[in-house]
Amino acid sequence: MAIMRRAKPVYALNKCVLPLAWIEADFPPLPCGTMSMTSPIRLMSHNRQWQQEFQQSKSLLLWASEGWIQEVEHIGSTCMSDGVAQPVIDMLAGLQELRGLNEAAGLIEGLNYVRVESPEWCADELTARLCKPRVGEITHSVLLVRQGGAAWRSALAIRRWLQEHPADWQYFQSLKHNHYTSQCDAADRYAAAKAEFFQTLEQHVQ
Repeated sequence: MAIMRRAKPVYALNKCVLPLAWIEADFPPLPCGTMSMTSPIRLMSHNRQWQQEFQQSKSLLLWASEGWIQEVEHIGSTCMSDGVAQPVIDMLAGLQELRGLNEAAGLIEGLNYVRVESPEWCADELTARLCKPRVGEITHSVLLVRQGGAAWRSALAIRRWLQEHPADWQYFQSLKHNHYTSQCDAADRYAAAKAEFFQTLEQHVQ
């Protein structure tokens, strides 16, 4: 996918919809007092160990999938070289043959992952999402998609854009700081703010 270069960063935020091209470990929040995968929200400064953890996780996924997964990419905020992020290693796993999707997902479950609902932004594609650990606070998330498909291309295009446009990356960081609180509805507001940003951004990377 060719990425259109712009002289200025993308700042305009329009109507809020679900993001079409970025994967972070965010799930619909549950009411106060209910345990959920978004509670509590934690933002941490960049940790160099995140890249090392990704490499180890990538090796395990490629080994466990018995050849179904051809490539694994590090996405989400933990793949960036600076800034704050939720401490979750988000990964995109590409399969050349989707007939092996369920088998690959089952094999990955053996690594202490649990299969969860796939994100809405890729509802038109056959995908599988798994999170680790099976019980407790999420530390890893992997989305299985067709390598080279729309979801694969879109997620990598967004990653590349933010790596090449530091002003947009810094603006996204400011959104995180401005919308993050420890209140009960923090997850909802935090996810909505990110959704606006990526909805607008994706329109400029097509």
